[in-house]
Amino acid sequence: MTSQHKPAPTAEHFTALPDSNARLERLSAQVQADFYTLRHPDKLWVPPQSGPQGEHVYDVIVAGAGQAGLAIGGYFLREGVDNILLIDKAPQGREGVWFDFARMPLIRSPKLYPGPDQGMPNLAYEAWHRARYGDASWETFELVPVPLWTDYLNWVREVTRVPVQNETELTGIAPHPNGLALTIQTPSGSQTLLARRLVLATGHDGTGKWWMPDYLAALPEHTRAQAADPIDFSRLAGKTVAVLGIGASGGDNAIAALEAGAASAHMFCRRDSHRRQQVYRWVMSAGFLRHCHELDDEWRWRFVSYILETRMAMPTETWKRLSAKPGFELHTSANWRGAKMVGDQVEVDTEKGPFRADFIISATGHDQDLSGRQELAPFADKVLLWSEAYDPPPNERNDRLARYPYLDRNFSFMEKTPGEAPWVSRIHDFTFGPTMSFGPSGCSISTLRLTVPMIVAGVTRQLFREDIGQHWQNLQDHPDYIP
Repeated sequence: MTSQHKPAPTAEHFTALPDSNARLERLSAQVQADFYTLRHPDKLWVPPQSGPQGEHVYDVIVAGAGQAGLAIGGYFLREGVDNILLIDKAPQGREGVWFDFARMPLIRSPKLYPGPDQGMPNLAYEAWHRARYGDASWETFELVPVPLWTDYLNWVREVTRVPVQNETELTGIAPHPNGLALTIQTPSGSQTLLARRLVLATGHDGTGKWWMPDYLAALPEHTRAQAADPIDFSRLAGKTVAVLGIGASGGDNAIAALEAGAASAHMFCRRDSHRRQQVYRWVMSAGFLRHCHELDDEWRWRFVSYILETRMAMPTETWKRLSAKPGFELHTSANWRGAKMVGDQVEVDTEKGPFRADFIISATGHDQDLSGRQELAPFADKVLLWSEAYDPPPNERNDRLARYPYLDRNFSFMEKTPGEAPWVSRIHDFTFGPTMSFGPSGCSISTLRLTVPMIVAGVTRQLFREDIGQHWQNLQDHPDYIP
């Protein structure tokens, strides 16, 4: 929680030191020295492969080069797997949610939480911040402004030397004798890459789609949007805006609307009060994040369904900013049951009666639906889901949660019908999809320290097993040691 004594800063609050470039160069050199110190065992161990026509075969391709992708790529390099490639559809420097739908000015995780630093202090945000802005600056805030965080991620990419190909979108996945054939779209057209393993680090909707109730989706497009849509807030000036949902994204969108000149922003929730339980703060423990996936299905379902159904309360800093703005109003015990057009406005049927607004923002999150992703849709019906793996007690059933993919211990998809599509196990999921199987893992800064090594171990475990015959031969052919 943000300290009462440290006001939330903006990026303009910080001024780089006059010698910041030299300080960052020294820090980068120290990171490289740390890599060298921790290099053992430093040999590359995955036998190279080539395709039928001599094509290059990557050991691993990671789809997504945001904070999770960078951390995963760096860990692979440290684990002796360098035949990798990260791809991202965004231009260089604009990867991740920060240039897309994330409308918060501050990173929600406290500044001390480790992120894509691979457990190396000199690669942590704190080290970068102190080098650029000084030690005194570090003591003045608790939450990191988004522009500083994205600058830090760009530095992490540079200093770790993870190979990234930008403006490259994954559009198709198919089985191949060498593993997987991945169709990618680039500025020069469609191409195919071969890889033995694929890691999906494509964000919250990486195994699904952003969702809104059908009655809102049926409204004219100019009257409504999902919270993750590219909303032109300038056209909401002078308008009445209604937001369904009171989570973090709902608060960010309400703030954006008011700051763009909306006359009012009304948030609606079904409960009788604004929930303040921070369930994700409890989740952040090595015990839960490392071992949740080892629990039996009954306990995993019970824990994670409680977490997801309780949901994370709006961050304190977001609530303070929002509740202080003129024109904001919270409506509790006001669940929505439908909506229709009345003239130029939308009339929402709430439990407290009708409410009219000029524009609706649905902050209702995402739905796990593999068929909603173009790269996953062709084989979505072949992937095992929780609905097919576990039948919870009647009082714990939840159709929404049952649609999550049921993953093995390697973060891999499992085939629904044994023998029908074994190749799907070559796809490792590090989106929001693993949540039911592993707990929160792939879409939060605060989980990366614990969960990134787990998924990298899952991939390397399978790579090693696949080549076990070659490893056995290499062991026997290893030359005698001569001191």
